[in-house]
Amino acid sequence: MTATLLNVENLSVRFPVKRRWGQSTWLYAVDDVSFEVKRGETLSIVGESGSGKTTAALGVARLVPNSAGHVVLGGEDFLKLEGEDLRRARAKIQMIFQDPYSSLNPRLRAEAIVREPMDSIGTAPVEDRPARVAELFEQVGLRPEQMKLFPHQFSGGQRQRIGIARALSTNPELIICDEAVSALDVAVQAQILNLLRRLQRDLGLTYLFISHDLGVVQHMSDHIAVMYMGKIVEYADRLSLFNDPKHPYTKALLSAVPSVDRARKVERMLIPGDPPDPLNPPKGCRFASRCPLVEDACRAAQPPLDPVGNDHRVACIKAS
Repeated sequence: MTATLLNVENLSVRFPVKRRWGQSTWLYAVDDVSFEVKRGETLSIVGESGSGKTTAALGVARLVPNSAGHVVLGGEDFLKLEGEDLRRARAKIQMIFQDPYSSLNPRLRAEAIVREPMDSIGTAPVEDRPARVAELFEQVGLRPEQMKLFPHQFSGGQRQRIGIARALSTNPELIICDEAVSALDVAVQAQILNLLRRLQRDLGLTYLFISHDLGVVQHMSDHIAVMYMGKIVEYADRLSLFNDPKHPYTKALLSAVPSVDRARKVERMLIPGDPPDPLNPPKGCRFASRCPLVEDACRAAQPPLDPVGNDHRVACIKAS
């Protein structure tokens, strides 16, 4: 069996929000979330805007403060590290950001952007870094003469290749891809996804892949976690989730993407209304106010993420 690289337990991320008359409350962007990623595999977290998927990834990387939980990477709790230990441990987790335009420093040449993590963390001897940068450019499909160019001289797809090379520069154990292709044209998306798959195969990379595009997720994932309002409502391997979704929210997401499987007729399932107030979430299931299968018991208590099959868990009392 493949060993677990990342184990996230009861992760919560909350932000203070001031309301009228000076009152303060908390917005739980991620609320008691648990998942794991096996070494060499890809876990995708999907959900609509505001579901908490990106915040969960930022919490794993400690780019936002976490209020509770554990993030165990390779047997070490990443959330307990401080100071120099944390700085060096950051080499193990790198990110590929959504926007290839704003995520690169416009004042640095491409070679300096790729080399920057090595310089700041010290993951390679100084004399070896130029050769490492050249190797990374070749791995992501960029030419050696392009190392001297500035970000504005590249296309969107090429800029994202620079972002991928930068993420690889510290030889990370986990790469977080935060909507890594959503800002690109469809044809360029396919090129970048194929590049990520090839690098994973050749280098044994492990991905935490954040996306709202189920077509992309189907192409990239080994396992998938579906989030809604800060909670994971369904977790399954790729085939189980696409062939036999259990949660009404997952079914609605899949029914909105006919390209997922053109041969299979999918019954269209609409989600009425708007999500509840994140500053005042309901006591029970957070999807209850929009669910076509809702019962009184759904509003009474939050359903746990219970197993419904082999490696398939769902937070719904109607699931079977």
